[in-house]
Amino acid sequence: MRGRLLIIIIAAVLASCSRPSSYEPFVMKEKAEYGDTYPFVLDLSDTTVSYSLDFYTRLERPAFGEFPDENLVLDLRWFSPSDSIFADTTFIKVGHPLDSAYYSRDFITTYRDPLSLPESGEWRLKVKVVNDAQSLRGLGLVLKRY
Repeated sequence: MRGRLLIIIIAAVLASCSRPSSYEPFVMKEKAEYGDTYPFVLDLSDTTVSYSLDFYTRLERPAFGEFPDENLVLDLRWFSPSDSIFADTTFIKVGHPLDSAYYSRDFITTYRDPLSLPESGEWRLKVKVVNDAQSLRGLGLVLKRY
């Protein structure tokens, strides 16, 4: 009986110490660098798993205001663990909100699934919203491990 209880306790402790399957930071617009560039640090050191990356945001409007009808353009600057720089562009399409209310709309878009980068380790990502809308609340990402 004691042996079974010990095994259950050890299994519970090991399960609670496991790494979460996703990392979902959100940077408020007030915390963006230069007002339009959002910094993120991503730990991609585990080479035994695959990753996917999505971007998400919320647009808010004042009463009787308009939501932007132009997709948000994201200019990506990837800084590798060895300080190489890679550039890319992606979009958050505003035509199909994930969730919608009178004053706000939420959007998510898949960037890469699977995410394939040339090095493992800690990557820095700076995302500039090229057509930064006044209604943009901030920018977040979802890094999933699978």
